[in-house]
Amino acid sequence: MTKYNDHSNLAHELELPYVDDPEHGRTAVHEEKKRSKAIPAAPAMSIGAKLAWAILIIIAVSLMGSLIYGKVEISRLYNERAGLEKQLDQLQNENVSMQSEIAERMNMTKVEEYARNELGLQKLDKSQIEYIEIETPSVAEVKGGDKEDVLARFKRWIDRASEYLGH
Repeated sequence: MTKYNDHSNLAHELELPYVDDPEHGRTAVHEEKKRSKAIPAAPAMSIGAKLAWAILIIIAVSLMGSLIYGKVEISRLYNERAGLEKQLDQLQNENVSMQSEIAERMNMTKVEEYARNELGLQKLDKSQIEYIEIETPSVAEVKGGDKEDVLARFKRWIDRASEYLGH
């Protein structure tokens, strides 16, 4: 028979039936206890099994630790990369501003102002330009001797032969 405890909880408690057995003078609860005593208890784990379990646990913990360490290192490297990318962006922006500053300083009007005001230079007028005529043409002459050595003549003969054959 099932007995329910109502302590305002949906869970209930099952108890063994308390039935009297008139022939043997025992209850069913006593029979159940007698059966449980007849089952022998399992032997405790041996030292070798305990050592094996300890080694397995140590390996599992070390694997988990290395996995966590790897994740931490990856996170650190991602953070370092993000910092370097931010620094690169700053340097690129600075480079663009410096390039525009250089372009502004190299503007022809700025260069002319600097040359006129700081260096005291001025533009040439057509009256200041002088043209010079050179009477002798600038021609380079190669002086070759009438005598050629044997190797030069042989090379020239091979060149002519190769031209003749169409190479």
